[in-house]
Amino acid sequence: MATVALLASCASAPIGDKKLLNFLQNGVTTRQDVFLHLAEPNATFESGRILIYRLDEDQAGYFIRKNDGSRGLTGKFSLVLAFDERGVLSRFNLVRINEEYRSELPKK
Repeated sequence: MATVALLASCASAPIGDKKLLNFLQNGVTTRQDVFLHLAEPNATFESGRILIYRLDEDQAGYFIRKNDGSRGLTGKFSLVLAFDERGVLSRFNLVRINEEYRSELPKK
């Protein structure tokens, strides 16, 4: 019984990947490529031309934080991807989220 509980807790913890973002190339990567590698974004803007993913990091690398339904920010990073009118990546940035900013967000 303890083994089942241990396996269940391990299965729910994400494991980082140092190569998670290596596929991203401006002028080459398509929106579909991003969805195939990273799944649904945490937020979209400008009719899907801007995608936002929340990422966290462990010793193994980055991993995607799924929306948990709260209004607060989760994860240590925002991955911001901008696509041109053809759906091709025009630029991306991985931005560290300031700890102080995260703690000041209003709770539900």
